[in-house]
Amino acid sequence: MLSKKFKIKALTGVFLSLALLFIYKEIYTLLFAVFLFYFFILYGITRDSEKYKYSNFTRRSKTLSRICLFFMLILIIRLFQVQVVDHKEYENMLIKQVEATYSIIGNRGKILDYRGKPLAYNSNIYTIAIDPTRVHGFEAAMDALEDIDKNHIKIGYKELKKNLASLAESKKYYKIIAKDVEEDKKEEIEALIKEKYKLKHNEIFFQKKSNREYYKKEIFSYLVGLTGYTQKSEDSKTGIFGVERGYDEYLRSRKITKKDIFTRSRFMKLPTASDELEISANGKNVYLTVDYFLQYILNEEVKKQYDNTKSEMGLGLVMDPNTGRLLASSIFTRSHQKNLKNQIIQSQYEPGSTFKPLIVAAAMEEGLISQNDTFDVGDGKIVRHRHTIRESSRHTKGILSTEEVLKKSSNVGMVLISDRFNNATFEKYLEDFGLGHKTNVDLPGELKPYMQHYSKWDGLKKNNMAFGQGIALTPIQLATAFSSVINGGILYQPYVVDRVAGDDGVVVRRNTPKVVRRVVSPKVSESMRTMLEHVVFDGTGKNAAIDGYRIGGKTGTAQISSPGGYLNGEYLASFIGFFPANNPQYLMLFMFLKPQADIYYNKFGGAVAAPVFKEVAKRIIKYNNILPGDVEYLGDFEMKVPEYISSEPMVEMPDLLGKGAREVLKMLGELGIEVEISGTGLVESQWPEKGTSLEKINKVKIHLK
Repeated sequence: MLSKKFKIKALTGVFLSLALLFIYKEIYTLLFAVFLFYFFILYGITRDSEKYKYSNFTRRSKTLSRICLFFMLILIIRLFQVQVVDHKEYENMLIKQVEATYSIIGNRGKILDYRGKPLAYNSNIYTIAIDPTRVHGFEAAMDALEDIDKNHIKIGYKELKKNLASLAESKKYYKIIAKDVEEDKKEEIEALIKEKYKLKHNEIFFQKKSNREYYKKEIFSYLVGLTGYTQKSEDSKTGIFGVERGYDEYLRSRKITKKDIFTRSRFMKLPTASDELEISANGKNVYLTVDYFLQYILNEEVKKQYDNTKSEMGLGLVMDPNTGRLLASSIFTRSHQKNLKNQIIQSQYEPGSTFKPLIVAAAMEEGLISQNDTFDVGDGKIVRHRHTIRESSRHTKGILSTEEVLKKSSNVGMVLISDRFNNATFEKYLEDFGLGHKTNVDLPGELKPYMQHYSKWDGLKKNNMAFGQGIALTPIQLATAFSSVINGGILYQPYVVDRVAGDDGVVVRRNTPKVVRRVVSPKVSESMRTMLEHVVFDGTGKNAAIDGYRIGGKTGTAQISSPGGYLNGEYLASFIGFFPANNPQYLMLFMFLKPQADIYYNKFGGAVAAPVFKEVAKRIIKYNNILPGDVEYLGDFEMKVPEYISSEPMVEMPDLLGKGAREVLKMLGELGIEVEISGTGLVESQWPEKGTSLEKINKVKIHLK
């Protein structure tokens, strides 16, 4: 019989051999089993010598306990395998049973005006669908459908009930029962399903669809743009025009795919589900520089004149000349392509006389002319390179000063000014005014100005461009260049978006005024403001004048080019103006293409476009409560003395009641008396009273109403 020591040594040897083998093979379950059985057998060997000391009952009990222990060891080994060795595999099996993947699709960002009024936003509509295999035979679901049909929206319950059995038998898991359900109705039905009928297994479910809505689309569509489907966008809409396209990378929503642990019904998260940082799938909101109220005013006045003159196209824009911010823009056209084209940046026109101030400013900056220089325009025509250039008015003759060239809008005078440039210098200033390149306004589709290099010019090119022919610009390019003439000489890059922010208000992008370059000196700019103010005071732009306010501007009446020449009797009537003239805060440009009128001169810019400037400016003044406190006598005006002013010094206060502010300033200006004006309109009251001696009066107060 083998001794106890031999058995233990043999057992230990076998255990070590198997342990080394299983470690080498990385079979850790069997290694654990061998370890347990080694001690189990070792315990049995050490207790064998005592078996004869106990009774038969005790020996049987010990044998049974060893058998039970053996099976417990088997169970422990299995648990070790599941919990330790193969735990990853079983964990993945569990996750597959309870984990669900779902997607969150956000809304496209809103487009708002500067004050936060939504101009483009989203409205959600829903499709209601059922799972026929779950609804059929489920009384609560059928009752819910009947309730929906009777009390909420018509879904054709009776017909649906007839077909439900066949749909369920054919394993149809999806059946639409209603489309285009609005948000409030969806919430009613959802509450009914969950709270009253306790449906939790997607028997009835909703699918969201987001619609893009536009406020006052007829007013803002050219600027805000629209969305649509493209090849790249696949099944989701993307911006295809205007700000919608230019800022699409910020506006577009995101699709976030998430995983979480749910109950078997997929209806409720398990309490063990991990919470994650909430990330918004919504697009960012874009705030424009546009003011809705200014836009409304501009739109109404442009539309009125567009209709009155039966023009082919009418447009207007309002800009801050000191920053390049576009405050409002309005377009009306009879073109069928109007919804796919923004004429402010995508149509080019020969600007005509509104271009003349740029050339005058350039000549003054270069030192070629001064404000007091004179030009002999003769009988109103001049020949250059065998081509006769005429004045638009037969009354424009004789010797004109630089200021009068602008006031009378003299074409011949501009030719004489352009003669003082060489071609290279002339082109340099056009480039400086930004007319050789796009303005880079933050809207897609801007056209580059039509201008050839001076090496390709014929002999007449420079002369023609001096009065606005032979060069084609977009309205935004003309307004941007003109701003640099009157704002102190700085060219700014125009922009229409103020900032981009998330739903939480955090700004992710902010556009600020961007200086491109200095074009003319502050001194030249000041002289240009003065001369352009005189154009409105008693020149071609007098229809833009507003009593009590300082207005500057320039009219334009450009011929319309066509194959083989220019259209006979058809014009682009325009006016570009600014106020207050001494410190411009608003610049406005108006253009009307082919206005119709019985009288020839009523097609010109002074008759068509200048009055629109006046009406818009008056409404802006009222809207912003701008008082005429900055009115002062313009001593450098060459004014004719009215009949009611004596050549002798005035010694008594005249009767001013019923007169306009400008008339009052003319009457009192020469006396060196300060005039304080309040209100708008005509004089309602005055101080001192009529007949009072003015010998010791230094200040006169009047109130307009």
